[in-house]
Amino acid sequence: MPSSAPTRTDRPSAEQIAAARRFARRAAWFLDSSIRIPVVGIRIGVQPIISLIPVAGDVAGFVVTLGIIGQAVRMKAPPGTLARMAGYAVLDLFVGLVPVAGDAVDFFLRANTRNCALLERHLDDLEGKPSPPAWKRRLGVVLVAAALLTAVWLAWVAGSALIGALFG
Repeated sequence: MPSSAPTRTDRPSAEQIAAARRFARRAAWFLDSSIRIPVVGIRIGVQPIISLIPVAGDVAGFVVTLGIIGQAVRMKAPPGTLARMAGYAVLDLFVGLVPVAGDAVDFFLRANTRNCALLERHLDDLEGKPSPPAWKRRLGVVLVAAALLTAVWLAWVAGSALIGALFG
């Protein structure tokens, strides 16, 4: 007798994949290259600008970056991809805490564009590759989440110390 329970697929639908691509592309563009500097033609994003606000600006950019990583989690990216994405995000967060030099590095690193490319590569491969086992995905997500939370806490501590040293 056939089961009346709906079948659950491990694969994201084409609509979910398209939505993840759109979100990641828009977020990366907004943060890394949405503003064209006249005359020189260089593009920067909003992230280097909001990063001028000590600590809070860097954390705000980090939160949007987490949205791109969240899309990768939703699209069942393998733990290695998630770890690389988290590495770029954490590097961007910590380097961004350094006044002036951090803002310059934000301009060159473009962590969100790199993370978008990693997600795109995963989405391109999604059709032909089997998903990693569920336990590996879950473990990867837990480890990446723990690393990201630790990074936010460390950024808060470092940023507080920096502000205390500058204005204390």
